[in-house]
Amino acid sequence: MNSEFKTKSEEIQWRRAKILELKSQGLDQRQMAQVLQVSPTTITFDLQYLRKEARETVREYTTEQLPLQLRTSIVATQNAIKEYWDISQNAKDNKEKMQALESYLDCHIRLWSLLYGGEDYMVRFGMATPQRQQHEYADDTFIV
Repeated sequence: MNSEFKTKSEEIQWRRAKILELKSQGLDQRQMAQVLQVSPTTITFDLQYLRKEARETVREYTTEQLPLQLRTSIVATQNAIKEYWDISQNAKDNKEKMQALESYLDCHIRLWSLLYGGEDYMVRFGMATPQRQQHEYADDTFIV
């Protein structure tokens, strides 16, 4: 064991973090083993551990964190919809009213996107482009 580590566990954690770093740089297992001066088998076992850990992290995120974040985003968007509608109804200036209505519609699109698969779905079915579609009405341009 390297003397700079207090425990074997610390050394393994350091090595696994280093493996992730080296993998992100495009090194293969053989190259990682050379850099870290360990056997290719050690790299294989560490990668197996890291894959399992990553699967557990993704599972935990998608079952525990993501649903609450989605619900929070939906409520925030619904609150914004109500606020923009109120602003549009109370605005004295037509420009302010139109800006509020544009934001109101944009929030509805965002809410739809949250509920039905995100912006990729909207782009795929021609409902929006990555740069947002522009629709012309009379002399004004309305951005959706």
